[in-house]
Amino acid sequence: MSSSPVLSVGPAPLHFLLPVKERFTASNAGAVAQVVRDMARSSHYRDQLVLGQDPQGPVLANLPFQPLQPRRGLLRGRNLGLAAAYLDWLDGQAELPGLLEVHGRCHVAAYIAKRRPDLKIALFLHNDPREMRGGTRLAERRWLLDNLAGIFCVSDYIRRCFLEGLEDRANIAKVKVTPLGVDRPVKKRPIKSKTIVLVARMVPEKGVLETAAACAEILPDFPEWRLQLVGARGFANTDQSSYEKQVAACVAKLGPQAEMTGFIPADEVQARQLQAAICVVPSLWPEPASRAVLEALACGCALLTTRRGGIPERASGRALILDDPKQQTIAAALRSWLADPAELQKWQDRAWQDYPFSFAAMAKMADQARADICR
Repeated sequence: MSSSPVLSVGPAPLHFLLPVKERFTASNAGAVAQVVRDMARSSHYRDQLVLGQDPQGPVLANLPFQPLQPRRGLLRGRNLGLAAAYLDWLDGQAELPGLLEVHGRCHVAAYIAKRRPDLKIALFLHNDPREMRGGTRLAERRWLLDNLAGIFCVSDYIRRCFLEGLEDRANIAKVKVTPLGVDRPVKKRPIKSKTIVLVARMVPEKGVLETAAACAEILPDFPEWRLQLVGARGFANTDQSSYEKQVAACVAKLGPQAEMTGFIPADEVQARQLQAAICVVPSLWPEPASRAVLEALACGCALLTTRRGGIPERASGRALILDDPKQQTIAAALRSWLADPAELQKWQDRAWQDYPFSFAAMAKMADQARADICR
């Protein structure tokens, strides 16, 4: 970590409140839990506390963690039940937080703000608020803008989503971009194998089937290459969904050239990214930011991705970006790399030589956003 001076949110601690579905453990942490872990351990703010559902195991990075049990979750909904439990817990504390960051839930931030207007609250948006409870309507987002201390967004794309219809408000400066970061797992450039890897949840919006079909089309012409599809529909291995069965049937014709791993631990995922020559992030939906894009670039992979949501903010100039992702365009792009090693090397060089997205860089921007609203 940088040697910058230790900071504090005034004299009081910084609280991170997780969504109820997030488990703050190494074995099954979701994307939001991982972001909170990375921000907390890379920030220069002191006196931090993560709060959420009981992780039922060792917490990530040994960070201070307060388990909460949702109160009357069947009546309120589990996220509001967790918010109620937080407020009850807070009543028993000697001091209030200097800042409460509510991660990923518009209606939770509003619920707490209406009951405790004395708290300084920032809503941290990991996804499009227009598709969230408490953020769908313009009036709801206007209330959040006017009554919260700040709105933090993982990309400028998400910032624009929140501000749609609010661009003329005088206080839009409190809506800040606090982008994701991923540290390079190695200092020395990794040796690559003839492997294409796709790491994603196995759901239609991630473009897994299109990529599987593209590889089934071209890999027979390149028998020395392999495809690895890493992930499951959720953060655990369960029976295959109908979509996963479609993907499996598509790559079955490749025989030993293709592998579907199912859900595997993060360190094993990273090992596969480090050895892969190519990483595909073929999202069909508007990704808020895409941690998978950063992981691929951090591991020095030639990255093939799509012009969706916040992806271009990190991928432009560092990856080959498809405007119209489908089997045919994915196949054509991959074939151009597999048939031309020099072209493939060029994109690997771009990923390795231009990577400014470390945890420290992310934490610096987040710390500045916190400092701006805590003055």
